Amino acid sequence: MSAHPPLLAADELRVTFRPGGRELRAVDGVSLDVQAGETVALVGESGSGKSTVALALMGVHPLAGGRVRFDGRDVTAAEGAERKALRRRMQLILQDPYGSLDPRWSVARILEEPLVAHAVGDAASRARRVGELLAQVGLPADAAERRPHQFSGGQRQRIAIARALALEPRLLIADEPVSALDVSIQAQIVNLLLEVQRTRGTALLVITHDIALVHHVAHRVVVMYLGRVVETGPVDEVILRPRHPYTIALLKSAPRI
Repeated sequence: MSAHPPLLAADELRVTFRPGGRELRAVDGVSLDVQAGETVALVGESGSGKSTVALALMGVHPLAGGRVRFDGRDVTAAEGAERKALRRRMQLILQDPYGSLDPRWSVARILEEPLVAHAVGDAASRARRVGELLAQVGLPADAAERRPHQFSGGQRQRIAIARALALEPRLLIADEPVSALDVSIQAQIVNLLLEVQRTRGTALLVITHDIALVHHVAHRVVVMYLGRVVETGPVDEVILRPRHPYTIALLKSAPRI
């Protein structure tokens, strides 16, 4: 265990929905943490609640209970300018790169939008930043004037990653970042995320059902089942010596690692 306090700490998170008037606990007492520069994988099958956790951490889903601390500050209680400043350091990458990019906007406008929203720089410095971001994710400078439909799925995910990096976050939350992509492209995107982490020290919380991906990228694993955490630990310990029956079943159903 690190001697330093975690960059992100979620304590006893609860998220409820009310379909048809009945209460559904999508997330029921989930706790997890991510250290600076660390990759943590949140694993579970579809419906386990892992994507709901990601959206709750970003404030998209309101919490019915629990709290989120980022860099020692309580995000849950923060309001106004303080909350906006904290959220700037946490950025989300969604599963569907096309659905997460406005099809009406050029790539330049997509990448400038978070800079404008947070009043970062002037027009000239933002244009330079767009060029830097495109280079960082391996896209040519002329991509700035094109629109999302003119790119492949892998290229669109690179654009989504560039947008998430625009504000130089300390944490990226990547929700199934490669599951919508062709197998031939998945490794490129994974390696891009790892390169971002290596060069920038960015922490990663990767939400996935892919155990093979977890083994490749993560330092620690948090396993979710039916809205709850059932197992957590270092990646090799969880994969090689799983304790919970659900983790064992998840590993048995995965391709051979």
